[in-house]
Amino acid sequence: MKKLMMVLRVAVSSLTAHTMRTVLTMLGIVIGVAAVIALVAAGTGAQAQVVSQFQSLGSNLVTVTAMSNFGFSQSGLQQSSRTLTMNDVNAIKSLATSVSQVAPLYSANATVTYGGSTTSTTINGVTEEYATVRNTTVTRGRFLTQGDNENVAMVVVLGTSVVEDLFGSSEVNAVGETVRINRQNYEVIGVLKSKGQSGPQNQDDIIIMPLRTAQLKLGGAGTITLRSINLQVRTAEEMDLAQAQVTAILRTLHGLATGADNDFLVQNQADILSSVAETSGTFTTLLGSIAAISLLVGGIGIMNIMLVSVTERTREIGLRKAVGAKRGDILVQFLTEAIVMSALGGVVGVALGVVGAQIITPLLGSSQAVVTSQSVVLALAVSLAIGVFFGLYPANRAASLNPIDALRYE
Repeated sequence: MKKLMMVLRVAVSSLTAHTMRTVLTMLGIVIGVAAVIALVAAGTGAQAQVVSQFQSLGSNLVTVTAMSNFGFSQSGLQQSSRTLTMNDVNAIKSLATSVSQVAPLYSANATVTYGGSTTSTTINGVTEEYATVRNTTVTRGRFLTQGDNENVAMVVVLGTSVVEDLFGSSEVNAVGETVRINRQNYEVIGVLKSKGQSGPQNQDDIIIMPLRTAQLKLGGAGTITLRSINLQVRTAEEMDLAQAQVTAILRTLHGLATGADNDFLVQNQADILSSVAETSGTFTTLLGSIAAISLLVGGIGIMNIMLVSVTERTREIGLRKAVGAKRGDILVQFLTEAIVMSALGGVVGVALGVVGAQIITPLLGSSQAVVTSQSVVLALAVSLAIGVFFGLYPANRAASLNPIDALRYE
């Protein structure tokens, strides 16, 4: 231990003898570590935010989406009529034992006006189950009821982005006001709690109205089709079972022959989350890898300066060997200097990286930076490894000097 402390003192003394050169050499490591910490923190934060937003869509969620099939006829490209309907909803309710709630959805785009303000948004026609299945709550007013659907009520619940577009501020109490959708009046009965952005979609830029009202007013008389069916599975363990049951029920109901492709898409929320997390993780790794290149540049800088130091201190090395210093002592001394530079650079880089993460995270479109202990430990370990790797050659070169030739060196 005493010998180690002496080696450290000599290393620090040698480095402080050329303070500016040491600082400039360390700068490569500082920048590299700071870049890795900041970019990985920003990427990890973005990943956590995306996963959180998907989880806010609902728990144990399975979504069935209608698939449009196209073909050619004498009049040109035609879209097939096979879509999801309430018959599918009723069949799933009756036969899918693993499903606890079923929420059909009809969707259309429309222009909405209030006074002199106009906005285009997505209109979702839903039933009262939608609130439970999609984890949707209101901050003002109320959500839709079964009676609203049965009576084809002309009522709507607004997302906060729509409130802001129409009323000038999301803080305005729009409940009780009347908005016009496709030149028809609708009473505002509630305002949704904000959910924010989910991928490319703004979950607050929507209007919700009763399913039958949306089908009749936006789709036309006789419209019975649905865009999707949202299902809440009883437990997370039954997600795969629910997916299999729903697929079998719909294939039978749609009369699909064995081997025929599905005319619908069943998506498991767990699969979507896994895919999103994997994609975000790959992006974070890519950012970290790009930033790590600067660590290699910093390591090359350490090797360069250490070789210069060996040349400058050739006579010192010869003198130390002449008075009894062994080859291993010289090797450890120069290697310690390289490690001290890389370690100090790593510590300073971590501190700057934590601060930098808070600055660049908003620029990448995320709201939080997540600095994990794993990324800090990894960055410090890599900086130390670089000190050892790039310091080993100069240290070995110093240890290999012949003491007689070193003493005669001018």
